[in-house]
Amino acid sequence: MANRDNDDGDDDETDGDGDGDGDGGGCGIMKCYRAKRSTLVLTFGFLGILTALTVFGVFYAEPRLFFVAFLFVLAWRWNQLLKTAVEVRARDDRVIEFRGVIGRKELSVDRIRRVMRVGRGYWIEHGDGSINLYGNMEGIDEFLAQLRALNPALEVKRYTPWSQKN
Repeated sequence: MANRDNDDGDDDETDGDGDGDGDGGGCGIMKCYRAKRSTLVLTFGFLGILTALTVFGVFYAEPRLFFVAFLFVLAWRWNQLLKTAVEVRARDDRVIEFRGVIGRKELSVDRIRRVMRVGRGYWIEHGDGSINLYGNMEGIDEFLAQLRALNPALEVKRYTPWSQKN
């Protein structure tokens, strides 16, 4: 009986990086920092429940204008959340790749101007705009230390609301 398993040592379903996505760009050569899965599940789950309740309110509750306005706020928040980087890859050629749910941005370390801690997350300002990061990413402190080492001109600050300033 012939062996039906094509066990030639090459796994055709994965690309060797362990994530099974077949993109070939795993975290083997570069440093990779990812948002914790529990944070993503809670964040997307909570926002999903709020959205479902708001849509229900638009059709079945009064005052509808409140629910319509709140739906616009939720749409803006979904947009921000889907653009927030859930994975950061630091490559050896001084390029940082930020991957969100719906987008990807590659930046040279020299183009990053400022990193600011805002609430539980980080806000990274660069030449073309800004990128949001989750604050509880695995290895985020190591990533920031590496970023400071690669770009000494980088400004790292913590945002302090006016109510907490002396």
